[in-house]
Amino acid sequence: MKLNLGKAASLLIFGFTILSCNDPKLEQTSAPNASEKAETIEFKGERVIIPIYFPKELFGQTQEEFDAYYEKAAQDANVRSSGERALITYEELLRILVTQNAKYPTINSEEGVLEKDLERIYRDFPDIETHLEANEKRAVIFDYYQTLCKRDVVAEVIALENAKNARTNGPSPGSLTKPEKNHLLLNPGLAQHYIQAAKDVEFLTPSIFGNNDDDNKANAFKHATWNALSIRYILKGSPVSENQAIDFTQDGTSKHEQDDNGNQVHTQKEAMDLHNNMSARVWMESETKWGFGPFRSIPKNDEIINTFVSRANSSSKHTMTDILNLHGGNVQNTWNNLYNNLYGPYQHLVNLNSN
Repeated sequence: MKLNLGKAASLLIFGFTILSCNDPKLEQTSAPNASEKAETIEFKGERVIIPIYFPKELFGQTQEEFDAYYEKAAQDANVRSSGERALITYEELLRILVTQNAKYPTINSEEGVLEKDLERIYRDFPDIETHLEANEKRAVIFDYYQTLCKRDVVAEVIALENAKNARTNGPSPGSLTKPEKNHLLLNPGLAQHYIQAAKDVEFLTPSIFGNNDDDNKANAFKHATWNALSIRYILKGSPVSENQAIDFTQDGTSKHEQDDNGNQVHTQKEAMDLHNNMSARVWMESETKWGFGPFRSIPKNDEIINTFVSRANSSSKHTMTDILNLHGGNVQNTWNNLYNNLYGPYQHLVNLNSN
């Protein structure tokens, strides 16, 4: 099913939303104050300059190490913990990410390192002396600036959560789960694209299907398109591989289905969502052709949207047992695969309520 004119108009707004987060005028690179004391450390084989007070444990963190860092930082900031801790929403985190990422050089897959950012990069990477060298090492440079950004994002998120707890306890509508939030905070440069995809799909779904309900065809479209657009946005907006983009998206959308203690939730809703997430990732992997930057072939926004509108409309009603039987039955190993595997054997979508 192709989108009608009203839906096409919605897509123009959708495209503007995406572009506004990547407007060069918004991305003014800011360097640390020249009077700040600095030191040199080694990061991924490169000498880099960091402020002398910067917490070195932020470099090369595993998720578990970051979770521990975040909890300590929250405790040090006296975040109130009585009752349920108020959780940050997608909108709130996106605003923080856009503001903080804009302070650092913009490095994407198509343009590489921009001329305007070279002075900052030469200062922060003393062994990089040419634009060619910077482009060759763009992945390391990207990871370095993500790490610098991470500290300030964490501080701002904790301050916001503390302020929300002071007003009211309990999660807000549209909140991230705690495991999902921590996954995103570990990689703020990728997180911005992931959340932008979520917000764009949240806007698109009711404009196309007339509702934004759980369990039905609209929800099947929403989850599949979220995964596909997240992969596309990450590949277009950062110097990562296809596997890294798919892995980051899979980890985030799976943690979205966990409870705040990181436990798997085994209900029919999670079975449907995890299946549709996986189907979209399989389709994106098959449709994205190898290459780097402008030489990589990635499905365009309208192709992704029309594909999953069609697949959602042709999706059939399934019970939880039906869905789990597709993947091996209602056993723990099946749930582990749905939560943890990047890919599966299917590309079709399912729903629990055809209405």
